[in-house]
Amino acid sequence: MITNDKQYRSARAAIERLKADLVRLGEATTEVHPLLRKAQSDGLESQIDELEAEVAEYDALQSGAVTDFEAEGLHDLPDILIRARIARRMSQKDLGAFLGIAEQQVQRYEAERYRSASLERLSEVTAALDITVRESAQIRTGPPAADAALATYPITEMFKRGYFDDFGGNAAEARKTAEVLVPAFFRQAAYALQPMALHRRTFRSGSNPQMGALAAWEARVCILAERQRPPSAFDPTTVTPDWLNGLVGLSPYEDGVGRARRYLFDAGIALVLEPHLPGTLLDGAAMRSPSHIAIAALTLRYDRLDNFWFTLLHEVGHLTLHIREGGYQAIFDDTDAPDASPVEDEADRFAQEALIPDEQWRLCVSRFTRTAKAVATDAARLGVHPAIIAGRIRREARDYTLLRGLVGAGEVRRQAAQRGLAWK
Repeated sequence: MITNDKQYRSARAAIERLKADLVRLGEATTEVHPLLRKAQSDGLESQIDELEAEVAEYDALQSGAVTDFEAEGLHDLPDILIRARIARRMSQKDLGAFLGIAEQQVQRYEAERYRSASLERLSEVTAALDITVRESAQIRTGPPAADAALATYPITEMFKRGYFDDFGGNAAEARKTAEVLVPAFFRQAAYALQPMALHRRTFRSGSNPQMGALAAWEARVCILAERQRPPSAFDPTTVTPDWLNGLVGLSPYEDGVGRARRYLFDAGIALVLEPHLPGTLLDGAAMRSPSHIAIAALTLRYDRLDNFWFTLLHEVGHLTLHIREGGYQAIFDDTDAPDASPVEDEADRFAQEALIPDEQWRLCVSRFTRTAKAVATDAARLGVHPAIIAGRIRREARDYTLLRGLVGAGEVRRQAAQRGLAWK
């Protein structure tokens, strides 16, 4: 079984090598007995079939389409745990963060199929993956039951990131006192222990997000937004073409990220930068907090200016079009995932048109030449950062090797730090 991306890449490369060997064998002119040649050919084809089956299984698990895992007995549990982790799109490092252990320990557990793991550890792994195991296992796509809720939160990672204010203990002590720390943490965000009212939330994701981690991240974002509460409530009618031009026009500045935060703040929107927790793979979210703060939250797992500005405008689009009383309370986005709903398609179109209106894009020479000089010329003409032009070229071409030096890699954290924006 393929258990990580490195093994996946190695398997794909091995398939190509074996196929090339098979072709060479068929073209060989040396005198080889037909039975020997057939045996060699059958052996290569068998290896190819086996590797292709493993690759196909890994692809299917990572697609998020697989949520049920059948077992014939307890001996199948280790493979179920590995498959469930992949289906959550959690890396071995992510799972280690949940458990408070090193990535290498997770690799050893999986390599030996959890033979050395205690029953307590196996229980911790199932809780971290948020699966219910009976005669079969099923990934939970709703909130965990109240009696199992505490075990589904990444306590160690929450401790490391300072989620538990005024707690002076270490990570091990945080796990032991989770029944006190976690409810107190959610109370800060004005949530009950189980805040996920799924009928008022939607997810754009290529996986099945770990619901405990997602709930904790949402609560953390609301707490940070409360600490920088805008002076007035957000009014969607504020978002006019001129207002959007003013926001996008901040992108060329050396401290454009900080300026954008202030611009949104004055319009009643709290911009929160908070890295995603393991098992969520978020780029951003638009939400209204329990105290009615309009929030654009960004994780920026890709620290690039093109990603920052597109995701920011995408979330502003959600706040303007979709987050409202009686509608969605929160929308979570993995922008790598397909836009499988009209809501996400509208937000994508909103962001694209706000950054570079289609009528202007049609006049851009850089969309055809794809050169740094043309990108700089078009960016100057439109009054936007070159990363915005480069990012759209890359998205439309679906080639992320293009213009890599122009997308502002590493710039978001630097600009955020200039204005003292939180970023753990």
